[in-house]
Amino acid sequence: MTHEACEGEVFALTILPGSHTASELVKQGNYDSSDDSITDKRFPIGENAPRTRTLELVEFDYDPSTEEVLAEFERRGLEPPDYVDALYFGIQYPEEQRKRLITVFLHEPVRVPGGNLMGTGGYGFLEISGNRTWRTLRLVLYPRRWSRTCVFAAVRK
Repeated sequence: MTHEACEGEVFALTILPGSHTASELVKQGNYDSSDDSITDKRFPIGENAPRTRTLELVEFDYDPSTEEVLAEFERRGLEPPDYVDALYFGIQYPEEQRKRLITVFLHEPVRVPGGNLMGTGGYGFLEISGNRTWRTLRLVLYPRRWSRTCVFAAVRK
């Protein structure tokens, strides 16, 4: 049996000019809940020049490892997003997380509070998820394998 990555949806993402903190962007996302671990210190944001990025969502029909996800990004000419992409996606496309259980942004991993420095257990990524009635933004641990219910955001080069 062959496992495949599925073609995903594409979104234009506008990064606004200026300096916005992570906490300001989380607030603008108007989530029903968000992780207290998403702090300005853990997710520093400098001055942004206005820019448009094209995000593509990548899905798998199996439980992929992070390495398999990143290899699929490379095969498609995509690159991992940064956490600013995740925060703006939640603001600009709030209804998308009502369509899928989980969208993961494989940005540069950040240290998770109380996380173990050994192995991958001490680092995580931003995840937006929800259902018809609620939306959430949280910091998730770096797993050995991701669930096939995950959808991964990538940026077109």
